[in-house]
Amino acid sequence: MNIRIIIVAYYCFPVQSFFVTQGNTATRMKTELFAQKKKGIKAEMEDFDVSGGRPGTIIESEEELARKDEIFKELTDGTREMPEWTSEYEDIIIGAGQYDIDDPDAIDATTLGVWNVHDLKAKFDYELDPEEGDPDPNELDPSFRYVEENPVDEDGVEIGYDPMRGSSHPIDERTIVGTSDSYMIADDTRDDSLLTPIFHPGDVEEPLNKEIEKFRKSLDIIETYTDPFLGPDVEVPRNVAKWHGLPQRLSYPEKDFTNNRFTKEEDMTDFDALSPYVARKTAVQYARAKNAEWLPEGVSAEYHAKQRAPYEKVGTLMGTLREGEKDPAIVDLIQPALKVLGSIVDLLSIEADGKIFRFYYHGLIKNKYGMSCWAQTLIRDCGIECDNVVFETGFRKRDPQYDGGDPWYGPY
Repeated sequence: MNIRIIIVAYYCFPVQSFFVTQGNTATRMKTELFAQKKKGIKAEMEDFDVSGGRPGTIIESEEELARKDEIFKELTDGTREMPEWTSEYEDIIIGAGQYDIDDPDAIDATTLGVWNVHDLKAKFDYELDPEEGDPDPNELDPSFRYVEENPVDEDGVEIGYDPMRGSSHPIDERTIVGTSDSYMIADDTRDDSLLTPIFHPGDVEEPLNKEIEKFRKSLDIIETYTDPFLGPDVEVPRNVAKWHGLPQRLSYPEKDFTNNRFTKEEDMTDFDALSPYVARKTAVQYARAKNAEWLPEGVSAEYHAKQRAPYEKVGTLMGTLREGEKDPAIVDLIQPALKVLGSIVDLLSIEADGKIFRFYYHGLIKNKYGMSCWAQTLIRDCGIECDNVVFETGFRKRDPQYDGGDPWYGPY
């Protein structure tokens, strides 16, 4: 309808153009619902836009609040006239509100108890709980005979064994050797009153049949069948001890926090006897030191000394704070760069024919890489060819002011 009005207005007033405001979706929807209500048409609940087309919380004016109170009052007094279609909802609500209080199978909510975090440790009746004394259902029944070891090939390698996934052969140590009678005729579960006698009382063949059954059960044979999904070459045992699975581990077993340490009990640090500040400072020292309590004293220092022994023997400069050769002519040319860098660096040596510069860096570790790149740019601005700038910090690896203000580093 709005589109037709715009087209007519366009052709009637070609000089002065105008448009008709269509309004937002919420206003148009509210108008349509109001028209349906006037006509007595049942409105669909999915058509209501409770937000009114506005984001966030619905803000009602004082007039809307007063009108709402008036409507609730009319509903309470019974003076408000409702449309015909509301009777259908009333029937549903009334029917849903009628409960059978005499139902013996009804659950009383007051008897369900209160849920807490300990309910996470609860298990179903079919779950294995060794902590509660449940017997292990995976134990083998001693009344049967089982395969002593998994079958192997000609080379003595277990058939179907995979280094990553382990055993995969159907015949394993839970396979029952010999025939297994049905529970209806087995000696421990049979009930002769439910069976049809195979032989008449006093039949001469009955003792012979028992001897044949006993001999058949004594044979070391494994009853197998072929599964079409595994192929015709794989024999699956028919009688095996059922595997019920391992109990679910809900938590790791409790252990003493000192169980993995080499330190003796008399040499351990008693953190409980220290104040919070001293305890934290001591813990930071142990965490930063290479010789912590969980290693014997001197092991880590000896390892690092052994790793650096070849370099110390040769006398390399890289990785140390030793000073090397510095060409005085190049040092004079890079004086503008050194003045900009100031006391944050000290020149240690100039290597590779004056193309690599080593500095002793005193600044923050977090700015080390950026400062070295900037120093390389400053040196190039002085007209010196520079391939690399190395900032040496010795054994310093962190910024103490950003690690709690404690400058202790410990032996490395």
